[in-house]
Amino acid sequence: MTDPAQLLAAIRFGDSAFPSGGFAFSSGLEGSHRDGLVLDEADVTAFAAEQLDGRWHTCDRVLMRRAWTAPDPAAVDDLAEAVAVMSVLRAASRRAGAATLATFAAVLDTAAEPAVADYRTRVLAGSAPGHLAVAQAVCLRAAGLTLESAETVTAWQVLSGITGAALRLGIVGHLGAQRVTTALTPLVLDLLARRPPSSPATFTAYADIAAQRRADGVRLFAS
Repeated sequence: MTDPAQLLAAIRFGDSAFPSGGFAFSSGLEGSHRDGLVLDEADVTAFAAEQLDGRWHTCDRVLMRRAWTAPDPAAVDDLAEAVAVMSVLRAASRRAGAATLATFAAVLDTAAEPAVADYRTRVLAGSAPGHLAVAQAVCLRAAGLTLESAETVTAWQVLSGITGAALRLGIVGHLGAQRVTTALTPLVLDLLARRPPSSPATFTAYADIAAQRRADGVRLFAS
């Protein structure tokens, strides 16, 4: 990524301060912590690695790639709905997608780039689910990112979202979160260099079950 405009956009959209809605979700980390499966820095590293390799690379990235080139991203959105078998994670994806569409519609020149506003209108009308991976494709493409840059941003968002959740849950401190990021940067680079599967599939069983369990007291995160 040598184009300064691409780099600047990637930094902006990958920043945790950019309001994409992901701060409300822990990808099952909170439930896993309550279950005693994620208790320290090493556990957070393993958890994030599984989410990157077992969900982002094999499912979300596949869906985003399909939506990036699809004549109508709503068809990919319907596929995202079908493969999201866990209700809590399905709802989380739709809420984060809606937040992403709302933010980009507010910050982009929608007269010059109407795709985001148009798709958001369809999602609000209920004619498309608005899953996060599809919303990311619509928004990041409209913002001028290349697919390579967009994939880098979304992979980073997974990692930074999990380390941010671990920080808020008190599992790691600020330096610990940075050590997790350092440890997993080679994995992110390796995944970005790989070709993703042709069809979306995911298997992160412990995290999925932990995210789905909601009747065990007050929670900080929606998933």
